[in-house]
Amino acid sequence: MQLNLYSESKVGDANRPLPFPDESFNSIFSNIVYWLDDPQSVLKEISRILRPGGRVCLMLPNQSLPEFSFYNQLHVKSGDPKWEFLQKLDRGRFTDNIRQAKSRHEWEAHLGNADLNIVGHVTHLSKLVIQIWDIGLRPLFPVLKKMTDQLPPENYLDIKSEWCDTIRHFLEPVLELDNDLNGASEPAFHCYILEK
Repeated sequence: MQLNLYSESKVGDANRPLPFPDESFNSIFSNIVYWLDDPQSVLKEISRILRPGGRVCLMLPNQSLPEFSFYNQLHVKSGDPKWEFLQKLDRGRFTDNIRQAKSRHEWEAHLGNADLNIVGHVTHLSKLVIQIWDIGLRPLFPVLKKMTDQLPPENYLDIKSEWCDTIRHFLEPVLELDNDLNGASEPAFHCYILEK
């Protein structure tokens, strides 16, 4: 909202019925379905507010995501207190969104139950990229957000642009090497394009 990228925004709780009439939208993007208590209900709500022929783009976690979590692998599975410090990396992600990680087959059953037809599907975010995010970016983000909150809003867009360029400088070569580095490991996320 502070970047003025949207002409209108509405505050709501996506765990409840969405505050829009039936068939309100031609297109929808969401990367929060898996954070919610009941993804199936949310998918039905998305289908309800989508116009016939409308399209949806959804980001949904694959069952491989929990295996990429340092917190899950080293602390949750072992129960060893020496790894408790990894909670600062996780910050609730394992209990909040990884609990909804599902296989492609499971997600597609949910999508079918919501009368959403698959037009396209790709997977993305390898183990390496998730672990770079966990170690390099996730723990730093709250501090960076606190710093940017002290800046005048008119500087936000320039700073965000510089931030993205800096991250891209390091991630693009990593992504080019991704297949060599990750082998047969399934990526962490599905991206679906769906149609009603």
